[in-house]
Amino acid sequence: MDVTKWGAAEWAAFGAVGAVVVYIVLGVIALRQLGESRRLRELEHRPYVLVDWYFKGFFVALEVRNIGRTPARDVRVTFDKPLQATVKARVPDFSIFESPIPLMAPGRVIRLPMGTGPEFFKDGADVPLSYSAHVKYTDMTGKQEYDDPPLLLDLEPYKHTTAPRDNAAELVDAVRNVRDTLNKWNSHNGLKVVSTDRLRYDRREERWDHFYEARRMIREGGVKRLWQFETERLKRRFG
Repeated sequence: MDVTKWGAAEWAAFGAVGAVVVYIVLGVIALRQLGESRRLRELEHRPYVLVDWYFKGFFVALEVRNIGRTPARDVRVTFDKPLQATVKARVPDFSIFESPIPLMAPGRVIRLPMGTGPEFFKDGADVPLSYSAHVKYTDMTGKQEYDDPPLLLDLEPYKHTTAPRDNAAELVDAVRNVRDTLNKWNSHNGLKVVSTDRLRYDRREERWDHFYEARRMIREGGVKRLWQFETERLKRRFG
């Protein structure tokens, strides 16, 4: 094939074929991008149920939480070994895992007290420090099933660590201080507000009072009485 001998018709056909090839490549790229965006949208709006440890000070709890944006139905949670708690006074009811949880709305939490950190790590403790949790569930329609990879719950890394700081007490103190401050500002008629207009009005009233008082001093004793009045006024103001 000698392209040097091509005429207008041959070059037009070659251009048409090239355009078709370009369109096919662009179509394939667009389809891949469309599929990727659909997959990302599904991941963004799917339910996502996690099982993990929850800590509040020294207290340890087992937590099941839906961190997704949509509800999860028929949540089935299984563990690789029987759950054991160190709580003596109140043994948690693990029977909730024997049957599927009907519905977990976004942000919904199920929390079971398991004991305290010192009880888990004391010498001779016969409670497991790690579990492998397997979670299965569906979306709200029940058509899309989710079988997430197993979750490892391990307390061993938290051994010899300090308890997480609880900022709830500091938050309560801050809210209480705000409340006390607002109570100081409040009056029976509402919030006390000192505006620039009010200050300007007070200064204007003060000037008029001074003017009328000066006139009265002149009528009573002339310039000498006015001088005494102004002198005493300046002493009270700057003395």
